[in-house]
Amino acid sequence: MNKTMQLMVIFSLLALLLVVAMMSGLIQSDRWKISQLEVAAEYKRITPEQLRLMVAKTPERSFFRLDAEHVKANIESMSWVSYAHVVKQWPDTLKITIKEHKAIAIWNEKDLLNESGEVFQVDAVDHLKALPHLYGLSENSAATLENFKRFNQLLKPVGFEINLARVNERGDWQLTLRNGLEVMLGSEKHEARILRMAETWEQLLAASEQLPERIDLRYSNGYVVQWRNDESPTQLINDALKTDQRDIG
Repeated sequence: MNKTMQLMVIFSLLALLLVVAMMSGLIQSDRWKISQLEVAAEYKRITPEQLRLMVAKTPERSFFRLDAEHVKANIESMSWVSYAHVVKQWPDTLKITIKEHKAIAIWNEKDLLNESGEVFQVDAVDHLKALPHLYGLSENSAATLENFKRFNQLLKPVGFEINLARVNERGDWQLTLRNGLEVMLGSEKHEARILRMAETWEQLLAASEQLPERIDLRYSNGYVVQWRNDESPTQLINDALKTDQRDIG
């Protein structure tokens, strides 16, 4: 008999002994109890007490009978938990690793987005109003967040991050910056349009004593500005725009 066959016989005998032990009552809930709990978690949004309550939802404490996947499912049902890993370690330890969601933005007013663009729900978002607000289609949440991050990077010369962003089913973007400036971005050439505004931002501020209230970037060779507290509603920033040369989108 070769070594492979010998190992198979040994494992088969061990499995048989385990079954016999369980049937004879040697392995019971009041024996071989799990008494140690090891947790790796940052505890930013959940608490140790909340975690213990979730673990306690699985009343079985026998090392052999406790279902680690059941414990994992209970923990991952918590609002702020993104991922949980649960394993049993002989003879009496349950080891749990938890990764919490990191909220990046409020999504469609009532949900949240994590750093991967995944939508998750919590009991309330009122205490998170400092986060930027994003509005878009649920199936496009990850792509929407990636665009949002990229637009923020391009807007750094302006000095204000995006506070609110909306994108509709046609891909039209509307932005509101932290200073209240509204930006009409359209559905195409996003990077080129934002760069055009960012690169001329200093000249734009020098062109008027008023602050810009609304900027429409949906033009081929320039953009239109509406100034705050100004009787004239708009001003063409690029001299090439002698006529309305707005792109479609």
